[in-house]
Amino acid sequence: MRLNSLFLLLFIGTIKSQQESYPMWKVFCSGRPLYRGRLDSIVTPGEPAGHVHKVMGGNHFSAGVRNQSPLELYEITKSATCTTCSIHTVDNSNYWHPDLYYQWENGTFSLVPDGGLTVYYIARTGDVGSSQYTNPNWQPFPKGLRMIAGDPWRRTFNSSDVSHKAISFVCLTDFGKPNAPETNGFQTDKYFCKNGFRMQVFFPMCWDGINLDSPDHRSHMAYPTQYNTGNCPSTHPVRLPGIFFEAFYAVDKFPHGTGRQPFVLSNGDPTGYGFHGDFVNGWDFDVVKNMLNDKTCLASNTNLGNNPERCAPIQSFVKKSIDSNCELSKSIPLTENIGMVEPISRLPGCNPITYSNAIKCTNGYDPKSMDNTNTFHIQSKITGLYLTFNPISEIVYANAPIQNPTYRETWGLGWAAKDTGRTIRNTELNRHFTMQDILRVRGPESDKWEIFTLEKQPNSNYYAIKNRRHGKYLKVEPDFTVSGTASIIVDSCLFQLITPNGGFVPEGLKLSDFNQNLSINIG
Repeated sequence: MRLNSLFLLLFIGTIKSQQESYPMWKVFCSGRPLYRGRLDSIVTPGEPAGHVHKVMGGNHFSAGVRNQSPLELYEITKSATCTTCSIHTVDNSNYWHPDLYYQWENGTFSLVPDGGLTVYYIARTGDVGSSQYTNPNWQPFPKGLRMIAGDPWRRTFNSSDVSHKAISFVCLTDFGKPNAPETNGFQTDKYFCKNGFRMQVFFPMCWDGINLDSPDHRSHMAYPTQYNTGNCPSTHPVRLPGIFFEAFYAVDKFPHGTGRQPFVLSNGDPTGYGFHGDFVNGWDFDVVKNMLNDKTCLASNTNLGNNPERCAPIQSFVKKSIDSNCELSKSIPLTENIGMVEPISRLPGCNPITYSNAIKCTNGYDPKSMDNTNTFHIQSKITGLYLTFNPISEIVYANAPIQNPTYRETWGLGWAAKDTGRTIRNTELNRHFTMQDILRVRGPESDKWEIFTLEKQPNSNYYAIKNRRHGKYLKVEPDFTVSGTASIIVDSCLFQLITPNGGFVPEGLKLSDFNQNLSINIG
């Protein structure tokens, strides 16, 4: 009996060794997205995207340029100066997916707070007994590769289609309790996700060996016999590392789990079947090549990817902490109200809620229209400039130019509980005004928010902003900071609330935008 047990342990150990004898590492992206809004440099370069996306990764993400070659985009992406993810310098890839909204019972929508993104890289072998199992011949991502996994128009599930099975969801319930079962559609009608909602997509890992992109951004790639493992088809014989997204959202502040399914993707999908992900390669080619051939990068050594610093080729590039202050290298002056501050009456773009047979623009809204209801720029009378903030120091300044303002210069009012005043929130990061020595912005800690009243001045378009806590007014100081110490209203206490015009899509980054020449080398 003891001998049989020994053989069983050896057998299990052999199976585990086989299961973990493939390269695997993870990239952790911060809870602060690089960008949230209607841009998609793959599908709609140079114009507004059809729906809101959450973007992570290197700071050279931009609106894109029509007819820009994949290789030029690769050189631009790879040369980013920072990333919102955990591996710097050698991975400046961009990752994005549709954002998540909560639909209230009155039909309005609120953008759900982001909980971060984890990107798995898993270079699994082919089917047991096949040549792809004994010799998987993994290849690094080709320079210029970009792709989409999933279909925003899908509203049904076909269990025999591997691309359908590549989409899944998990409701993270209370600590110490089992999570809800993994499903291929939304499950928030049945379960309350106290610790978050996880949306998942596995990208195809088989490449045709020729095309870096395709007209539908999918056909140059294919899934193996199973969505996350198995043999590659003969039409797509080149085996690349598999990419798997885990997108997290903090849904616990929204009522759910009582029979009504209240969450909806930004593309108008309340089923979850239309979830999808986008990937623009920004990896260093040689580094990935080394990772695929280095035993320190095997799943058995990296703790199934949770300790990527154990993988020797990237050891010195794994951050101890994620850079939450990474900024877009080129600001994007789109100021559409995407529901960050207050509920909005419709999803941005043209995205009617469809449970089946997703349709395009049947409700009369132009997909390129921008709705800016309940948001505003705050213009100082004394400086003539807009209020903005420094994301590192959190200090508010009255020195932003009025030309081409961005989300950082766009604000909204929030209702204060048990009070007739309002909080003032920024639409880029949902940070609120708070007073210390000077005016600053702070995140979700509601005990630090200040409550204000806006006093309209007689015979003018100006307001004075009064702090309800101590009855003093905001005042712009000579160094452009904003104090809260004024007892009487003077010109430096006066502000106009300017309705945003929606902004515009700026031209995306090009090689000519950089001082140094970025050489394009296929390698």
